[in-house]
Amino acid sequence: MEFVFPIIFFVALAIQLVYVLFVFTKLVSHNDFETQTDFPPVTIIVAASNELQNLQELLPILDNQDYPNFEILVADDRSSDGTYDYLLTNEGNIKKLSFLRILDLPQHFTAKKYAVTMAIKKAKNDILLFTDADCRPESDQWLKTMVAQMDAGKDIVLGFSKYKFMPGALNALIRYETFQTAVQYLSFALAKVPYMGVGRNLMYKKSLFWKNNGFTRHYGLLSGDDDLFINDAATKDNVAICISEEAVTNSIPKETWAEWFVQKRRHLSVGKRYKFKDKLNLGLLWMSELISWFFFVPIFFIRPDWFEAPEWSRIPNEFLKQYGLAHWYPFNDWMRLILFVFCIWLVTKWIVLAKANKKLSNTIKSWKIPYFDFLYAVYLFVFGIITLFSNPKKIKWR
Repeated sequence: MEFVFPIIFFVALAIQLVYVLFVFTKLVSHNDFETQTDFPPVTIIVAASNELQNLQELLPILDNQDYPNFEILVADDRSSDGTYDYLLTNEGNIKKLSFLRILDLPQHFTAKKYAVTMAIKKAKNDILLFTDADCRPESDQWLKTMVAQMDAGKDIVLGFSKYKFMPGALNALIRYETFQTAVQYLSFALAKVPYMGVGRNLMYKKSLFWKNNGFTRHYGLLSGDDDLFINDAATKDNVAICISEEAVTNSIPKETWAEWFVQKRRHLSVGKRYKFKDKLNLGLLWMSELISWFFFVPIFFIRPDWFEAPEWSRIPNEFLKQYGLAHWYPFNDWMRLILFVFCIWLVTKWIVLAKANKKLSNTIKSWKIPYFDFLYAVYLFVFGIITLFSNPKKIKWR
C-alpha cells in the first residue's frame, strides 16, 4: 500500500497535467477565422416535437441571420400542440421557412434520428447547420461565423452552446459541466482527435452524412444523433471548431434535479458506443480526475518508509509540541510534499481553465473553478456508475 497508492496518485496527477498543458491549451491559443466573403448556401435544421412556443421565439431569430442564402427547415415530429398549423400558415411570416411533417415512426428508427434524417433528405443545400428549438443564437452573425470555419477540406464544424444563467446550485453545476464538456471536445478536435459534437450548435455536410450511411450504426438508440455521428464521421483532418462569441448559442437548462438527471443519463449512455481510442482517452482523463481529488486526503495519512525528507526541511518537533501536534512529526514532510504536488496540479488547471473560460464567453465564474471541479469529479463518479448499468434503448430523447 505504501508504494501502490502514492504511485497511483502521482501518475494520475501527471496524466492530468499532460491533458491540461498539451491538449486544453490548444483551445486557449485558438482563434477562429475571420468572416469570409464567399457565402455558400446553407440549410438550418431544427427537429422539434411539441415545441410551438420555442419555435415562435426561435424562427424569427434564425430568419434574421445576416446571411444571403439559406433556408430554415423544421422537422415537425408528430407534434400535437399546434406546431403544424403554425408552420403551415407561417403565422410568423418567416421568409426562409420550409418544413416537413412526420406522422408515423418506423419501428426500426428512433424519433429524433428519424426526424433529422428526413430533414436531411429534404434539405436543398449541402451545408447543414443544426440547432434545437430551445436554443437561441446570440447574434445575427451565427450562421456567417460558423460557415467561415468550414475552409477547404473541412466537413464538420463543432460549435459551442452554453446554458442560460439562472440562480441556484443546479444551474451553476449545469453550466460548469457544459463548460468542461466543451473544453474537452473542442480541445481534442484541435489536437486532431475529434470524438463528438453537440447538436445544439453543429454544422456538417449533407454529403458526409450519406457517405457515412447516416445513423445506420446506431439508429436504434434514442440518443447520439450528434455525438455518435461525429464519432463515426470525424477524422483528424475534416473537423474545425468555432468559438467566437458571435457564433455561440444559448440553451434553456433543466430546472429540476430530476429532469437534469434524466437528461444526463441519456447523454452519457451512448458513450459506450464511442471508438476504443476515444473511450481510452476519456477514460484516462476522467479516471485521473477522480483519483486526483479522491486520493488527496487518504494519501495524506500514508507515510511510506521509503520517503525521507532532509531534516532541515521539516517543521521542528519543538514547534509541533507547542500546539500538541508532536505525534504528526513523522508525517509532516510527506504531507507537505503531497500538498505541494496537489497545489501545482490544481493551480495549473485553474489557470488554463480560466483562460479557456474567456474563450468560451465567460460561461462560468473563473474564481469558482476549484470548487466546481471537485463537484465535477463527484458528477463523474456518480454518473460513471449509472452509465455502466444504463440501457440506451430504454431512455427517451425528451
